[in-house]
Amino acid sequence: MKTLLNGILISFFLVSGCGKTDKPAEPDPQSLRKEIPPTEVKTVTAARKPFEYLIQAAARIESANEVQIKFRRAGTVREIRVHNGQYVRKGDILAVLDFERQELQRQKARLTHEEKLLAFRDQMLNYQGADSLRRKRAEQTLRVTTGLAAAELALREAELEYQYTFVKAEISGMVSDLQLRPGSAVADGQVLCRLHNPGELTAIAEVLESDVVQVKPGVQAVVQVAGQESRPLNGQVAVINPRVEEKSGMVKIVIKLPSGVNLLPGMRAQVVIKVPGSKHIVVPKEAVVMRSGRAVVFTAEEGLAKWNYVTTGRENGREIEILDGLDEGKAVIVTNNLQLAHDAPVKVNN
Repeated sequence: MKTLLNGILISFFLVSGCGKTDKPAEPDPQSLRKEIPPTEVKTVTAARKPFEYLIQAAARIESANEVQIKFRRAGTVREIRVHNGQYVRKGDILAVLDFERQELQRQKARLTHEEKLLAFRDQMLNYQGADSLRRKRAEQTLRVTTGLAAAELALREAELEYQYTFVKAEISGMVSDLQLRPGSAVADGQVLCRLHNPGELTAIAEVLESDVVQVKPGVQAVVQVAGQESRPLNGQVAVINPRVEEKSGMVKIVIKLPSGVNLLPGMRAQVVIKVPGSKHIVVPKEAVVMRSGRAVVFTAEEGLAKWNYVTTGRENGREIEILDGLDEGKAVIVTNNLQLAHDAPVKVNN
């Protein structure tokens, strides 16, 4: 009986002991944070500076001083005295048309003029002793009645027709688009070639009407010519056409290029116009991440990532304005920030 009682008591204590369980210890957040390796990040200092708004546009290279050289009468080309790529001076003869008929007409007009001039002078002898007023009236009348006035006009016309057989350079510049050869028949007003000043090149760009209000003459621009992207050119806005194209909604802008550049009219280019703005805190575009539809910038403070809601302004493809929510001088995280959380451990590795 005593043995049975002892067995029951032992069983009771065993059952009672098995029913007790120890509560697990709560994890310490600080301890867990120490166990997570810090995320390596790079930072930049949040600086307040003028924000450059960038306007990008396609452009073509043109000369600021370019003309089309046209024939001023019909005829047959006798000589071509220049070639494409040749530099000529203003007044140089570029081409000559057949001029035999014009030369004969000029000689005939000269003879007629001399004949009428002699008749006029003979008639004026009758007024040698007249007073100045009477002599002046007689001169006006005799110029018409003797045919001298008409002969002078005919001679001027013949001289012009003769001069038009010699096509001259209207400006100093380089010859381009010359396609005619000796023997070609040409019409009045037909183009012989183009002349442009290679030292006065511009980039002609078209920008949106919404952007042009921010552009003013003198604003800096960077021009990258196709095939020469490694050698960007620094230009300056010279002229803004005060009219919006009806169909495209674009505005034409002329950008002056530095002298001495080795470019050709018609080359394609990309233009970036740098519009200076007011001073704001400016950070790289990659510093801003979106969380729940709001813009966030992480800063590195004492080894931890700090979450900052910010209000952003304009961006230019490289940088973005921060209008509110970020203090100047903060170390802004710009790498590995997409998955960061507030107070996550970070290691700055600039």
